[in-house]
Amino acid sequence: MSLIYANETPLKDRESLLERKSRDFYGVLVASTRREEESQRFESQHRKDGLVAKSRLMGADERGIGCGGDELGYDSAAKPKMHLKGRKIREGVHIILVPSAFQTLITIYNVKEFLEDGIYIPTDVKVKKMKRPKPECVTVQKKFSTDRNRVMTAYEVRDKPSALKAGDWDRVVAVFVLGKEWQFKDWPFKDRVEIFNKIIGFFMRLEDDSVESAKIVKQWNVKIISISKNKRHKDRAAALEVWDRLEEFMRSRSHT
Repeated sequence: MSLIYANETPLKDRESLLERKSRDFYGVLVASTRREEESQRFESQHRKDGLVAKSRLMGADERGIGCGGDELGYDSAAKPKMHLKGRKIREGVHIILVPSAFQTLITIYNVKEFLEDGIYIPTDVKVKKMKRPKPECVTVQKKFSTDRNRVMTAYEVRDKPSALKAGDWDRVVAVFVLGKEWQFKDWPFKDRVEIFNKIIGFFMRLEDDSVESAKIVKQWNVKIISISKNKRHKDRAAALEVWDRLEEFMRSRSHT
C-alpha cells in the first residue's frame, strides 16, 4: 500500500480549487444572477398578464357579456393603448389567430379542446354538436402542466384578422397557418418574412398526409406539428409542443 500511495498524485478538493488566485468566478456569478433575474422578470410579466386577463374575464361575466359568445370572454371594447411601430409585445391578453376555413385542422370551433384538454376533435364533428352560434373569439389557457407553481396565462383566439384594430396587432403573438398566401391579405406587415419574425406560426398536419401538403409551408418560418388521424392519445403531445414553442417564443420576445 505504501508503494501505491508513493506513486499517487494528490488531487485538490473543491475548496482548494476555488481558492486558486489565477481563477476568477465573478463572471459565473454575474451570469447566474442575470439568468435568475430574467426568469423572475418573465414570471412577473406572466403573472401580471394573467391578472389582467382574469380581471377582464370577471368584468365581462359581471356585465353579462362574453368574448363573442364564449363564456370565458371579455369585453373587446376594453383594450389597452398600444402602438404597432417596433412591434413590441405589450401587456394585456395576447391574441392567437386561427384560419376561418374548415379545411384546416385547428379552427375556432375546436381550438379550446385541443389547447386546454389536449384532445383533437375534427371541426365538422364539433360544429354538429354545437347548440349555439359560432363564437367570435374564445379564451384558452394551458391547464395541463407538471409545474404546480406555473402561472396560467390567458390567450384570446380569433379567426377574423380583418376585425382587429391597429392596436390589437401588438397583442397578436401566434397564428395557425392554412398554407395559403391569401390568409395574410391586408395584414399590416410587409411580407411573410416580417410576419413570422414577429409572430410565431404553426402548421398542423395529419401524420398520414403527403409531404406535398406542407411543401409551401416549409418555405416559411413556421413550426410544423403533426396530429394522428386515429390515435387520440397522441393529441396531448402535439398540444404540449404548441404550448412549449409558444412559451419559448414569449420568453424570447420579452427580452427584446
